[in-house]
Amino acid sequence: MKEIAIIHQDHHLLIVNKPAGVVIHPTYKHADGTMWNQLSTYLEAQGGDDWRPPALPDQPEWAAAPENVKVMLREKRSERMWKEEGLLPRPCLLHRLDKDTSGVVALARSERARRHIIRQFEERTVVKRYFAVIQGAAPGWSRPRTRFIVKQWNEGSNNVELDVPVPFPMPGDEFVLDGPLQRDPDDRRRCIVGLAGRQATTRFHVLAVESNFALLEVWPMTGRTHQIRAHLAALGYAIVGDQTYAPLSETGTPQAALKRQFLHAYSLELRRYPDNALCKFVAPLADDLILWMEQHLPTLWQTWRQLG
Repeated sequence: MKEIAIIHQDHHLLIVNKPAGVVIHPTYKHADGTMWNQLSTYLEAQGGDDWRPPALPDQPEWAAAPENVKVMLREKRSERMWKEEGLLPRPCLLHRLDKDTSGVVALARSERARRHIIRQFEERTVVKRYFAVIQGAAPGWSRPRTRFIVKQWNEGSNNVELDVPVPFPMPGDEFVLDGPLQRDPDDRRRCIVGLAGRQATTRFHVLAVESNFALLEVWPMTGRTHQIRAHLAALGYAIVGDQTYAPLSETGTPQAALKRQFLHAYSLELRRYPDNALCKFVAPLADDLILWMEQHLPTLWQTWRQLG
């Protein structure tokens, strides 16, 4: 069983680095051995923590109440605080990663923290940053089935809308992809840009290009299933190693040497509970991805090294 590294842990929040190949949550196909199962076992072994409801003064409106009523009101308040601020029986996943995507995952450990961070996801103030390597090909079924807006991003100026497919991107290019995502009616295991889909927006920046490959920094602005993978494939450039959205790899090619998709959730920026402080949590790029770049695409690897 692959080890799950703890990035941050406190009473309200748990941030981990999920390895590739681990299912994030139990399903009918994967009832155990998931990341959530492992973390639940890890936290149970730790037991509780030393958190207690703070001692608070009585409310002014309680002043005239009999002492037994005051005791009851204090107990009710304490029970409410245990429910809202105390540890949940199990950690609550706040977002998801695909099985073969590695990187940062956040879990809430209290109900107030859960609501606080879920609200940020709903308001789209959480910043998720991924790294990906794409190749210059995607299967025909991944082409958009409805309007797919591709804009070249220019900070501080009007964005230029482009036709799909666009030429293979160059270093420094930045794009915004906007197209509704839905399950593919021909295969429910994959997603497509389709008329019945939910609105989805993805932004990416091209860091380096080598041959028919490009290293990208990606920001999903929404949180749809397979969003990054499906949007890039709809653009015509699938993530290297993707068993669903990339075409079959020929033996001896760089992409054939990668045994999973090159997609890593590198950082997550949110406001923690209870102090609302802005925090950024980072999961270093997985070793298998670094080694693959070093061996097969040295230009991309050198660019990554310079990023630090």
